[in-house]
Amino acid sequence: MADDLQIYSVSCEGGLHTNKNLLSHSELLPGSATRLINYEPSVTGGYRRISGFTNSYPSLPGTGSVLGVCVVGDINDGILACRKPSSGSNYFHYWNNSTSAWVAITVAGSPTMTGVSRVRFLKYNWFDQKVLLTDGVNRAAIYDGTTYTQITDTNAPANPKYATDFKNHMFLAGASANPNYLYHSAPLSDTNYSPADGGGVINVGFEIIQIKAFRDELYIFGKNNIKKIVGTNDSDFTVLPVTNDLGCLSSDSVIELGGDLLFLGPDGLRPVSGTDKIGDVNLETISKNVQSIFNFISSNNDLSTLCSVVIRQKSQFRIFFGAAESEGVIGALREQQAGGIVFEFGQLLGISATCADSGYIGLNEIVIHGDSDGKVYKQET
Repeated sequence: MADDLQIYSVSCEGGLHTNKNLLSHSELLPGSATRLINYEPSVTGGYRRISGFTNSYPSLPGTGSVLGVCVVGDINDGILACRKPSSGSNYFHYWNNSTSAWVAITVAGSPTMTGVSRVRFLKYNWFDQKVLLTDGVNRAAIYDGTTYTQITDTNAPANPKYATDFKNHMFLAGASANPNYLYHSAPLSDTNYSPADGGGVINVGFEIIQIKAFRDELYIFGKNNIKKIVGTNDSDFTVLPVTNDLGCLSSDSVIELGGDLLFLGPDGLRPVSGTDKIGDVNLETISKNVQSIFNFISSNNDLSTLCSVVIRQKSQFRIFFGAAESEGVIGALREQQAGGIVFEFGQLLGISATCADSGYIGLNEIVIHGDSDGKVYKQET
């Protein structure tokens, strides 16, 4: 009988699969996983336990959850965060490496944190590095490392939720009074929205829940629609349809990774990627392997609490489905033994994240998240 023994090599690849029955799983998908919690597809092959996270910073001053975090290497010491103040209006802070303490940024315009559940950051660099903050309650604000300035132009929206820069214009959307409207600034002027100078307003025909520039187009996401804008300025900006049968379920699920713009749709994650045909768009789902997980988590969680982060050095994204449940999904691009690059997935459990971000400080990629207790953690440690 010993003579009948044979060596059979199995490469641990393929990631988590929940759409196959167990009887056929080993035959059809050798090396894939039926359970993969807090493990990730390794860049060196196989699977490895995630590196974890540490409370590298003391609690952010204030009360309630951390509302937003940002990693931007050319502003202060690179770490920014927001939390409702216990008193006053200084909700915005930066981390000071030399004193190992949070420093409050003096804010103008008396912003209120009443009703704010998420502060979103947009990083951009037209002449120097800046961040733009939106929260859906206050006017958008700009911080350049020294000065916090609200956008008070009466042509700009009073309380936008979303922002992106596109073709040297700043775009704002998600204002409560006009949720269908997309506002843009004058060229290379992030505070000037005057039509006389090149600012403008575009009615896209549905409630906007996210905007994202991708290559030479600006994508506008609704719950049941997606459109895009092409052009270079107010005289030739053109709105084109992408689909009227599919939308985005969560504003903060929209991320860019590996040359694709990804978003959470009704049946899982979908890409907005250019195909070989010029002007064509591919919207085929990439998460069929774990569609049952997305369906279960999406139907049992408040998707407005979802946050996501990209880890570029691993070609990986992480989606966190709310702080209370501490559930999430890992997706990573990996080359297969048989050739081709595909997404492999795993599950997250135990990371309570209300917001997350990543970026480079010097040559090091930093990944952070905030939680409901006001703490900011560093991942990958």
